Amino acid sequence: MTIVPLPIVPRPHDDEALSSWIGRIAARYDLEADNLLTHVTGWSRSTVGAAERLDYHKNAGLEVALAQATSVAPETISMLRIAGEDGSASSWHRTTVVWCPDCVRDDLSTRREVYGRAIWRLGCCVLCPQHQVLLEDACRRCTFEGKCGFYCSDGFHGLACRICTRPVGPVRGWQAEEQRHEYIGAFGICITPSLNRLVLALQRDLQAALGGAKLKRSWGFTRSAQALLSAILDLTLCLVFATRVRCEPRILLPEWKPGQAFAPVSEPITLAALPLGAAYGVIAIAAAALSSLESGKQCHHWRICGRTTVVMDATSLMVWLPTAIRRWLRSRAIQWEQPAGAALCTVIAAVEKGAYPS
Repeated sequence: MTIVPLPIVPRPHDDEALSSWIGRIAARYDLEADNLLTHVTGWSRSTVGAAERLDYHKNAGLEVALAQATSVAPETISMLRIAGEDGSASSWHRTTVVWCPDCVRDDLSTRREVYGRAIWRLGCCVLCPQHQVLLEDACRRCTFEGKCGFYCSDGFHGLACRICTRPVGPVRGWQAEEQRHEYIGAFGICITPSLNRLVLALQRDLQAALGGAKLKRSWGFTRSAQALLSAILDLTLCLVFATRVRCEPRILLPEWKPGQAFAPVSEPITLAALPLGAAYGVIAIAAAALSSLESGKQCHHWRICGRTTVVMDATSLMVWLPTAIRRWLRSRAIQWEQPAGAALCTVIAAVEKGAYPS
């Protein structure tokens, strides 16, 4: 089949998500991204949801057709995929849209349209790498979470709320002033600039791990990419069940009551399944807990049950977790990369004996 090149094709940005670039091309023709893919493939296959899937799963035939239609090299198209191409990282990709308010402001002032950064699609991204501010996932006008999305308007790619239909504004919302000082976030975490720096460091290493790259540092003696991903998955599951935090609608948490044997779900619950605030909280707790296994001293705090402010480390986390969940985590830690697993098991043993600092 001969594919006629499209007359108008904006160049992809180096940090742009593949689905966002397709969406911006489609906007020039007042089309949805999937409809554009249907056109470039000659209406020969179903492309429902194909643009989003290309962010984490390579489709050679579709990408060749896209390259011919856009006159952009297939290698350039593949470079827009930052977390592997075999689909193994699909559960780490968000199904909802998040954004950096400062990036939105910059885009609207210089380009008249907003493009989605590739890292925004990853559940491990909770802070903007460029501006180091918390990402947002809720409309500031109607306050609905996870209801914003990209759309085409007058040939440009925009970001708007699907409930109130208003565009996402370039001005930061509730976090503008609070980020300069300490304030309380999910799970009672005391969010400070120093904690943000720790979260950003773990976020970068998680991104590297998902992309098959080496870690910048060790986390509680965890030095390999796969070992770090496994540890974060286990800690995420513990926090989700301990707090019953809301997950994506597709994930149904089984009922669990204190005293019962802890039986985790079969489908992995990654940070992508959590609301943005909860995802930040999980990364912050995991970063502080793993770091404390290696360095001991921590300067970050959280308010357990909204009351007592304590140091946020592996010990306080194990004290706070219900017994059944803590023992399940111990069974998982035995399989962790050593000596990380042994270090966590030592902390759990001390907590169960009551031999820990108060």
